[in-house]
This record gives sequence, structure tokens and C-alpha cells, in this order.
Amino acid sequence: MRKLKIISVLTIALLVISIYSVYSYDLPKQFLFDKEGSLKEWQEKVFKNKVIYVVEAEGKGGYLSAKSEAACSGLFYRIRFDTRKLPMISWHWKVTEFPEKAKSDPATLDAKEGWIEKDDYAARVYVIFPRLNFTRTESIEYIWDENLPEETIMTSPYFENIKLIVVESGKNGKGKWIFEERNIYEDYKKAFGRAPATRVGAIAVMTDTDNTLSTAEALYKDMKVGYKNE
Repeated sequence: MRKLKIISVLTIALLVISIYSVYSYDLPKQFLFDKEGSLKEWQEKVFKNKVIYVVEAEGKGGYLSAKSEAACSGLFYRIRFDTRKLPMISWHWKVTEFPEKAKSDPATLDAKEGWIEKDDYAARVYVIFPRLNFTRTESIEYIWDENLPEETIMTSPYFENIKLIVVESGKNGKGKWIFEERNIYEDYKKAFGRAPATRVGAIAVMTDTDNTLSTAEALYKDMKVGYKNE
């Protein structure tokens, strides 16, 4: 059974229900994952089985560990900011195990059949632009893919308003901390062909292997959102 409740649809439901709830406005916002309680303000959404998310609190060396065994669940943090003014997001991630899947064919990336079952990634970071009309909610999904070239932009096979951007490619970086920094505003324009009409409403992280029924593991640390590129 396909991901009938892929992160797009359930994220939309989550955000629409809570769109006027309390958001974090303390910007820039940094997530160090360096102490117990680091996930207190994060919400988990389970799509198919639970990914094990654990904060390994080691002071400045703390991180969020995510291990998926044929599972798909994500962590969400509600935060509101305007990417025209504060466009940047950055994080460190490390993949220690990739899901088992066949090599992707760039020629079929926009076809629902052919790559939909390969829509598992060891590491994902989402930036979500919610709308009260949930069918108009949009999302950028930054992914680490094993073989697709960096800066490849794809449309989700589940929801046309989710754009996937490959920001890290290959397995050469396996087991190493990799730093990523992205300009959300510019990435949005590249992915959607226009400027965002709404503000960011949430960010999310997810490691999943429910399509491949395999195992993957990734670590996340030092996330920062809502700042200017000086």
C-alpha cells in the first residue's frame, strides 16, 4: 500500500488545525539537540510505524538520532517567518545507513509510476508553507539522495505542491557530518517558478523506509532557521 498519508497530506491537516495556535517568533531559532527536553516543542506524526527519534545530549556535541525500520514518521516544529526578510535555513546531518532501493532514473522522476516506491530517504528537512485551503499548502523538501545529482528538483509523486530538492548526493559522505545552508526564498522560486505568497508555518525532519521496507539511520544537529544571509 502506498503512502496514502505521506507527509504532505497529514502535515497539511496538522497545520490547518493549529494554524492560529502559538508559534515561535524568537528568530533566528536554533535547535542544538544538546539536552534532555530538546524535543519538547516538536510534534511527532506517524504515517506508517514509528521512526525512533532520540536526542543524544552530549553538550555541544548533542544531536538528534533517527532510525527507521520499514517506518515513516516525522517531527514537526511550528514556526512562523517571512522568507523575503529572513530566508535562510542551515543544519548538519550525517547518514550512517541508507535505505535499500534501486538507482533512480532522472528521466522518470515526474512519473508517478517508476519511482514512487523509491520515495524513501535517509534524511529529509522540510519547510512548509500552510494555507487554510489545505489543497494549496506548499512545501520544500530538502533531501539526501544516493545517486541523483545535487540541485535536482522534483515534484512529489503524492502531492504536486511538494517540491524535492537534492542538496546532498551519493554515499561518499556516509558517516560524516555534512553542513547545509539554503536560501529558502530563492529555492522556492526555483522550485515553483514564483515567489512564495505566504509565510513559513513549520519545519520538519524525517527519515523513512516504509516503501522499501528496509532500514535507514541519520543524525541531525545544529539546525538554524529564520535569519539573513550576511
